[in-house]
Amino acid sequence: MSVRVIKEIIFIAMGDENLRYKLIFEPDETLSQYDLTQEEIKALRMGDKEKLVSMGLEANLAQYGQLLFSKRR
Repeated sequence: MSVRVIKEIIFIAMGDENLRYKLIFEPDETLSQYDLTQEEIKALRMGDKEKLVSMGLEANLAQYGQLLFSKRR
């Protein structure tokens, strides 16, 4: 699993409006640029906080990931 990569994506997205936009409106293309498993991509795209935490992500980062991706629903 690529918890380090997921953390990197979320940390960068916190301060990079362009990346946030791409993650919300072009998630497949954007996430395909990272070394992530399909399970990790699905957890991010769904904003699945519980799954992200179970993968090893800290709860506060998983919460941000959940909020980030819930904007597209």
